[in-house]
Amino acid sequence: MGSASLRRYDTQATLGFVLSVASALPFLCAAYLALGRYNSELGQIVYGSRGRFVLAFMVCVVASMLPAAAACLLGLSSAGQRRNDKPARSWLSFFLGGGILTLDIILLLAFLILRFEIVSGVNP
Repeated sequence: MGSASLRRYDTQATLGFVLSVASALPFLCAAYLALGRYNSELGQIVYGSRGRFVLAFMVCVVASMLPAAAACLLGLSSAGQRRNDKPARSWLSFFLGGGILTLDIILLLAFLILRFEIVSGVNP
């Protein structure tokens, strides 16, 4: 058997850590997109109806949520196991993945609450 089997707890810890770090980049992209469109005078995230802003934002959020959730679960399943020689990496992947997942949910809820779509090209 190879050393990259997911049955091994140290492999789970390492993969969880890599996934939690990898989930940070799409989260930062989604935060950049949302904060770039935030209008402080209106107190809302303003975007046009013809653009692909919502699609890009949602893809970034989902691309961040999935590996963060997997990292959190891998860290939780491998932490505290006797055969795991990297327990610190397990706990780090659990907390980092859970933290990024929490920030993703907060960012998604903030977008859903503060969004303001400008409809262009509609004649009354």
